[in-house]
Amino acid sequence: DVERHVHGLVELSFQRFVDSSSFLVSIASWTYWNSEFTIVGLALLFVYLRRTEAFIRFRNTILLANVIGLVGYVVLPTAPPRMFPDLGFDDTLSQFASLNHGSGLINFVANPYAAMPSLHSADALIVGVVLVAVCRNWIAKVIWAVWPAWVWFSVMATANHFWLDVVA
Repeated sequence: DVERHVHGLVELSFQRFVDSSSFLVSIASWTYWNSEFTIVGLALLFVYLRRTEAFIRFRNTILLANVIGLVGYVVLPTAPPRMFPDLGFDDTLSQFASLNHGSGLINFVANPYAAMPSLHSADALIVGVVLVAVCRNWIAKVIWAVWPAWVWFSVMATANHFWLDVVA
């Protein structure tokens, strides 16, 4: 209700744009699934191995963000947009059998009401800031500078987070 009152459902526009191309659906879905654990894990490994002086602060920031997120999930459980098909949202990830929210292990360990705050968004911001700071190559710096915005777009375009979740 807050979303609709403040800004409308901008996520629907993002989702319609992405749905116009199977390529966009694929890369937005890939981003959603890999930004949280795969990219964060590889970024932590890279910083640990190559920029050791920045590792402890990076690790602690990721851990703190995730603990704060866990508190948010417990205190204010909120459903993601994909759970509101009556508002026009589609579960974009359900198009990929291996990425379906209802699949075995994911269904067992996932909390369907863990949308606020978006840890995908928080972790992407942390990874982006740290890797811009520690990478020496300017192309890598540019990629990591746009990474958070791409993840924010992807989590909304796949109907896994509202913009308010991203802001939180």
